[in-house]
Amino acid sequence: MERIQKALEKASQQRPMQSSYVDYLHSHSVVIDDIAYHETQSIPCNKATLIKNRVVAAAKNDPRSDIFRILRTKILQRLRSNNSNVIAISSPTSNNGKSLIAVNLAVSIAMDANYSVLLADFDLRHPSVHEYFGISPEFGLTHYLEEDKPISELLINPGIERLVILPAGQSTHSSSELLSTPKMLALAAELKHRYPNRIVVVDLPPLLISDDALSFAPNVDALVLVVAEGENTKDEVERSVQLIDPEKFLGTILNKSADIRPSEYSYY
Repeated sequence: MERIQKALEKASQQRPMQSSYVDYLHSHSVVIDDIAYHETQSIPCNKATLIKNRVVAAAKNDPRSDIFRILRTKILQRLRSNNSNVIAISSPTSNNGKSLIAVNLAVSIAMDANYSVLLADFDLRHPSVHEYFGISPEFGLTHYLEEDKPISELLINPGIERLVILPAGQSTHSSSELLSTPKMLALAAELKHRYPNRIVVVDLPPLLISDDALSFAPNVDALVLVVAEGENTKDEVERSVQLIDPEKFLGTILNKSADIRPSEYSYY
């Protein structure tokens, strides 16, 4: 809990310092080319792979996709009401299904012709977003932060229109430090403000495992907590909610629910 407390103090210090990474932007320009899907690296994903990996949001005849359409609508309504566009997905602990929810939410939003979507994997210790699409990117965010690899060379369109993925890159245990560097904060500001009709979906690490999510949380507009039924305790959920800025907390998603009949919605 000591690391978590330090992260909370760090986050509170960052809120009044928004101008600091704006200044950083002026002195260290973050060059991001137009990331429209047809101008990035295209690695079309196999539809069978998506279904196998439970990425169902784009499946027109799968009733499970309706769940994510409802989720999409609710989240977009909240974001529009606050003129926001950056939403983070996290969970109390590991293996609660947050990454799968983030992927399906991003795909579902991309189905709406009014928006483009950037799906960013910021779980630098255990990156997994790319696995759901069945792709193995050579480079990712860690290569940008540590090796100055251009962002434009990291982005991937998985064959889904209006969707672009920013993979995490190689796993690192220096994740908390990387997510709070001026370079990362400048990138976060650039991703948020460059395109008015883009929704940025960020897959953050679990809240109670490390201080990574708290280090980056000040840079998102909203956060949704994914809770796994039968796995997360009441105490874990309550502690997680306490760590989230109340003004940014949109609510929880109950995952792995036993109340849903398998014949209707399978895993969800």
